[in-house]
Parts: sequence; C-alpha cells; structure tokens
Amino acid sequence: MEPDEQPNLPERELVHRQSERKPFGAEAVIRNNRYNRIGGRLIDISEHGCKIDLFSGSAEPGNFVTIKLDGMESWAGEVRWAEDSIVGVQFQRPLHPAIVEHLSQSQPEVALAAG
Repeated sequence: MEPDEQPNLPERELVHRQSERKPFGAEAVIRNNRYNRIGGRLIDISEHGCKIDLFSGSAEPGNFVTIKLDGMESWAGEVRWAEDSIVGVQFQRPLHPAIVEHLSQSQPEVALAAG
C-alpha cells in the first residue's frame, strides 16, 4: 500500500465515539503484549483511540499494545476490534485534545485527501 493510500475497509457497524477521529498517516512502532515489534501506520487518531494498519504480525481484540511515534512518549491501549491487518485501539489514558490537533495538522496531505 502506498504511504498516502487509505486501505479499502469492509463495511462496519457504526459505533458512538467519545471524540472525533482525525485523519492521520504517520508510521509508528507498535509492540504487542509480548513486546514483539509489529510496526504500522496510524490511519486516524482521536483523544480516546486510533486506527492502525499493521505492517506485520497481528493483534486481536483484548490484546494490549504500545504505540510510539518518533519524538513522542509511548501510548498504551487495548485492541477493541481487528479486521485483517487493521485494528482499532482504545487508549488507556486519553490524549490531550491539543496533542491530537497538533498531530493531525502535522500530516496535512492526509487531512486534505480525506476532506
């Protein structure tokens, strides 16, 4: 998949989200609960979670993962759903809205493509 290409996802039942997801497109180091390095691209992000396209390995609902973006501290979360290589993660501690806004604005080509 090209870096700025969104994966073709199957239809999912819409769920009520605690906060708006913002388009994103940064690569991150993802580690599963066995500390295996998986790696992936964050597709979108909010204060309460994110959607990730995993590069290798897998994660299943109930698994705990850590997410590390370059130059930032790690975030811990729980995989809430998984479809092939795409997973939805709920953060253990919400991110500050200003952090989410900064991250989404740091990837303008992704935000413009989605909007």
